[in-house]
Amino acid sequence: MAELKPKVTLQTKGEEAYIPIEQLMVTLSWTADMDLDLMAFYQTKDGRTGGVVSDNYPGGDMGSLNSFPFIQLSGDAGVGAVGGENEEVLRITRLDEMAFVYICTINYTDAIEKKESSFSAYDGVVRVVGNQGESVEVPLNSPETGAVAVVAKIDNTSPIGAKLINENRIMSLDSFETDIPGSHVILR
Repeated sequence: MAELKPKVTLQTKGEEAYIPIEQLMVTLSWTADMDLDLMAFYQTKDGRTGGVVSDNYPGGDMGSLNSFPFIQLSGDAGVGAVGGENEEVLRITRLDEMAFVYICTINYTDAIEKKESSFSAYDGVVRVVGNQGESVEVPLNSPETGAVAVVAKIDNTSPIGAKLINENRIMSLDSFETDIPGSHVILR
């Protein structure tokens, strides 16, 4: 597979870049012996919340590109903490109803053992590619420990357009449920 070079890299927490809102592909890739799971949680402009997560989770929903939420997950890679060319892909075909979309990953390997992790110990990276080939990269490089990494947030509340914000915020499952709209879908 040819590797796309990012046009913009959001290295630092809080950095942001405007992105197109037609269609987006979000890719989490890593090679470490870890089971990382890519997820998206959202809050619509009218207040609805939800998530797109692997159907390996109780209540998990892989989403749909042809109906609401217009977000779909490709599958679950790295199951059983298998290293190699692991990749999970989220596709987003419409953002017009969304106020916020949170791109998150859970270190499933450590979370099931209730072990807090530093995501910077792995080689994970999230890439967002628009339908014109424009790309933004957010490395998983926070040294903080926790079960969940809120990698990036898509803020679609500005009339100027949607922007991708490097969150790289690490949190416990309890904080995750409190702070991220729609996250309750996996924490039932």
